[in-house]
Amino acid sequence: MNHRPFSLARQVCYLSGEQNYTWTHLLSGYRDLRRAPLALVAQYYPSFLRIHKQYVINPEYLLQIHQQTRSQKRPLFEVELVGGVRLPIAQSRVYTLLPVLQSMLQGNQSQTCSRSCRKAKKTNQILI
Repeated sequence: MNHRPFSLARQVCYLSGEQNYTWTHLLSGYRDLRRAPLALVAQYYPSFLRIHKQYVINPEYLLQIHQQTRSQKRPLFEVELVGGVRLPIAQSRVYTLLPVLQSMLQGNQSQTCSRSCRKAKKTNQILI
C-alpha cells in the first residue's frame, strides 16, 4: 500500500474501485488514486457503507435515494450524494441496504453539518 496518509473520513464523499486500484473522492472534488483494492481501503473507513461491488459511500453525505422502474425487471435504485453524484445500489444488496440507508438519511436530516452539506440538504427527499 502507498505510504501516503489516508484522508480524514469527513473529507471523503465516496470510494470507487477498479480492479486493484481505488479512487478516493473528496468533497472538494479532488480524487486520489491508490494502488490497493477497494475492500482493503474501505477497512480504513469503518463507518462507510458498501453499496455496490465498485462503490463504498460515506453516509454523512447521503442526500436522496432514487428508484427507476424498468419494464419487467426489478427496479434500479441509486443513491445521490452531496455534489449531485449518483451511484447504483447493487441488486443483490438493495433490499438489505434500503432500510439502513433510509434510517441514515433521516438521521442526516437532523444532524448539523458543514455549510456546503447544509446547503445541499435543503431539498432532501426519499424518492421510493
